[in-house]
Amino acid sequence: MPSSFLLYGSYGYVGDLIARRAVEHGLRPILAGRNAARLAAQAAELGLEYHPFSLEDAAAVDRALEDVTAVLHCAGPFIHTYKAMADACRRMRKHYLDITGEIPVFEALAARDAEAAARGIMILPGVGFGVAPTDCLAAHLKRRLPSATHLTLAFMSKGSPRLSRGSVNTGVETILPHGGKVRRDGRLVTVPHASKSRMIDFGHGRVNATLAAWGDVFTAFYSTGIPNIEVYAVTPKDSLWLLTGARYLRPLFGLPAVKNFLKRGIQAQPLGPTAEERVRTSTLVWGEVRDNQGRQAVSRLHGPQGYTWTALTAVAAVEKVLAGNAPPGFQTPSLAYGADFALECEGVTREDMEKSVSGHALPV
Repeated sequence: MPSSFLLYGSYGYVGDLIARRAVEHGLRPILAGRNAARLAAQAAELGLEYHPFSLEDAAAVDRALEDVTAVLHCAGPFIHTYKAMADACRRMRKHYLDITGEIPVFEALAARDAEAAARGIMILPGVGFGVAPTDCLAAHLKRRLPSATHLTLAFMSKGSPRLSRGSVNTGVETILPHGGKVRRDGRLVTVPHASKSRMIDFGHGRVNATLAAWGDVFTAFYSTGIPNIEVYAVTPKDSLWLLTGARYLRPLFGLPAVKNFLKRGIQAQPLGPTAEERVRTSTLVWGEVRDNQGRQAVSRLHGPQGYTWTALTAVAAVEKVLAGNAPPGFQTPSLAYGADFALECEGVTREDMEKSVSGHALPV
């Protein structure tokens, strides 16, 4: 059985963080992507093998997968790239992992559950910050209150809120044109961007968070069975105006000319937060569940900067796969590896607030 994995999109901002984390942990990923020059430079620096190929070349993809156990797919926006790689994993019987947070991609991959199970392979999207930590917190809250009917998750960065070019590009491609999402009575429902807000205490006082289009609206339903789910984020003011404007201009964001205009602006921005900014930034995650009897439970996660957290959870998931822990079929991070999976990464802590019912505290 092969003992390595293919890291596609390895020279991107997050892909490079993952590659370096993997090497630190003694792994030898095969680096891959379309740009041969960038791959060669990265491979020379890290002392790794590399394969340049396009996802449009199915034969080349298959050849690259021959000698690996799994693929960690990091080339977004995933709505344009997941299918070719997932198809290749099916053909070659290789486990598929990615770092997407895109709801349409989760939906499409979940539809392949039976097919993947029949081939004996695992499909595990969302092993980065979107959605591994939040998914694990959702599963933990369900464990605390099994009767939960409503789940609310929220997150914020404490420090630099800078996004990578890839994250912004994904927003332009998949979030702005399609609106926000919530789950109501088990169904995904489209709502206007930033159409609701809520004051949330992440552990340092209450701050205002707005409704976000986050992947847990899809995945947490699989992980917990809770039928009503919302996700909030503390959004910088310079980004909030764009989301608010998208309520009224959403059809325009689907036009190629508008997308291209926005993408030109993205290319003028830095690749992402600097190493110093990542070190100085932490991520706070909050979650609440409640049931129809008024019972409630709240828990929080504290962890590193989001892209750093992505590298931690992605490599941790790959290590489990390479060790033979890869349940077949469509999985979420908590379904595959449990609600405590997020705590296996250094620097991540969890705290539980008191349970309550009708204003009265219950034992934790």
